[in-house]
Amino acid sequence: MKKVIHVELSKPMKLIYLAFGLVCLGFGLLGLIFPILPGVLFLLAALFLLSRGSARIARFAQSNSQIRKIQTRLDRMQAVSVPDQLRLAGWMVLETGVRSAQFMSRSVSRVRDRFR
Repeated sequence: MKKVIHVELSKPMKLIYLAFGLVCLGFGLLGLIFPILPGVLFLLAALFLLSRGSARIARFAQSNSQIRKIQTRLDRMQAVSVPDQLRLAGWMVLETGVRSAQFMSRSVSRVRDRFR
């Protein structure tokens, strides 16, 4: 198992990571309830941000093999340029929006067909 490496950040940066991580965690939990929000995507973002702001969460993430695999992929993604990361995130959000619209359209059609 790899040793956990945690880079020390300044207090304001830790607070920023933790604040954004908690916001993503909230959206992720809402996304698990409402199909229109990409819950898993927000939960992964929360994990990434919270592990940057807290050594305890980083250790927890490294102790779990599944989370460690995801964290390794996220760490590798940091090597990708920011414009490419934003482009990829945009495509992922667009795909999620299209799939959600398709799901809602099929659901409405089924309900409408029942009442005909």
